[in-house]
Amino acid sequence: MNSIHRLRRKMGEALGDFGMIDPGDRILVAVSGGKDSLSLLDLLRAHATRAPVGYSLLPVHVDLGSCQSKVGLLRRYFEEQAYEYRIVETRLGQDICGADDLPESCCFHCARIRRKLIFDTARELGCVKVAFGHHLDDMIETCLLNMFFAGNISTMLPRQPLFEGRLVLIRPLTYCREQWVGDYARDRALPVRAEACEEGGPRSRRRRIKELLGQLERENPGLKGTLFRSLMNVRTDYLPQPPRAGRSDASVVGADYAE
Repeated sequence: MNSIHRLRRKMGEALGDFGMIDPGDRILVAVSGGKDSLSLLDLLRAHATRAPVGYSLLPVHVDLGSCQSKVGLLRRYFEEQAYEYRIVETRLGQDICGADDLPESCCFHCARIRRKLIFDTARELGCVKVAFGHHLDDMIETCLLNMFFAGNISTMLPRQPLFEGRLVLIRPLTYCREQWVGDYARDRALPVRAEACEEGGPRSRRRRIKELLGQLERENPGLKGTLFRSLMNVRTDYLPQPPRAGRSDASVVGADYAE
């Protein structure tokens, strides 16, 4: 199966499994200019021609002014493809990522600001749905990041209502591997431009997790698929529960070592 048919099929499965699109939806598609978001936009447009429900798309690009600008490239692409679109330009990112030695938290803060601007734009334009290009690999990486560095087991949701349901995030590429998305972007000749900040530099935690998973998958083909399935096969009966009231985490750890 070629990359185009595979991505379309897997995205269609995710849309159906999680009820991501409703009749008449006006969907804001967050387009960074990378392979994931451009592929998502292209896939959703193709899907609209054969979907059982009607919906419209509005690509939105947020430029924080911190990295190499993609505004000109994306504006040309949107206009060539006859999209109604919006480009939001700010300089907010310069305060965060202006230094050559990027802080570990750079990507987190940039993403938080970009997401707020996306949400504000969705409300302004009357879009109830916001589509992000996160894929299967992103969900696995996020789960491991939260386990390693935040002390919880969680990840991104395929469909996530926010603000008491006034806005709904959807991730149609939930079932799609990152490699498949890259193949699709290349086969469709999408105008992908590499990220200038390289995900926060070589010390980025997400990059280190990505490299670790890549190495493990080379040694154990199919490992990422198994990890993803585990996210939907959580056996809570075999997970430890929080300590009873009055016992601190430190006392529990101390008791374990004492044994």
